[in-house]
Amino acid sequence: MDDLHTNTPLSQAIFQLFEGLESLIQERYQDLPPGSVKAYVFGGCAIHLFTNARGSNDLDAELEAAKKLDMKSVILELDPVYFDDPETGPSSLDWDNTFNTGIPSLSSDYKSGTIPLVSGDNILHVHLVSAVDIAVSKLSRLAPDDMKDIISLYEAGRFDLDEFIESAQDAVDYSATPGSLQGNVTFAINTLKELKQ
Repeated sequence: MDDLHTNTPLSQAIFQLFEGLESLIQERYQDLPPGSVKAYVFGGCAIHLFTNARGSNDLDAELEAAKKLDMKSVILELDPVYFDDPETGPSSLDWDNTFNTGIPSLSSDYKSGTIPLVSGDNILHVHLVSAVDIAVSKLSRLAPDDMKDIISLYEAGRFDLDEFIESAQDAVDYSATPGSLQGNVTFAINTLKELKQ
C-alpha cells in the first residue's frame, strides 16, 4: 500500500466515507466479528488511489456481507464527505447506490488480487481491486474516458500488457456478451501496443 496515493484530499475523503459506513454498521449491528462486511473499491476512486489522476464525486464499491445484514438501508443513511480539492475547490464524495459488479466486465477471480486498505479489528474490511482488474472493468463500456483511465494505469506501470491481455480474455470468457466485449478488448490491446512502441 506504500506506493498508493492515500494522502490526497480525495483519498482521505474515501477513507472518511468508509469510516462513516463502519460507524453506521456498528450502530445497527452490535458484536459483529472483524471482516463481517467487505468492500471492494472500483471506478474513479480506484484510479485515483493508483495514479493520483482523475477525481470522482462518487464511490463505486461492491459490498459483501451476510444476508441478514441489510446493507442497502445502511448505505441510505450514509452522509457524503466534504473536502477541498486542490484543483476544483470545495467538493464532496458520495456513495454510488447504482454501482453493480454485474455491469462492468471482470475476470472471474478479481477478488483474489485485491489490495487490503482497511483490515484488522475493523468490522468493515476495505479492498482495492487490482489495477489490471480496474482496467478490465472499463472494457464493457470503453468510452473515451474509460480508455484514458486504462492508459493512465498502464503508463503508471500498474500492470503490463501480458497481464492485461490475460485478464481481459478471462473477462471475455466469463461475459454474457462475449462478442461485443471482444471488439473492445482488441481495440484496447492495440491502443496499449501502440503506446509501447
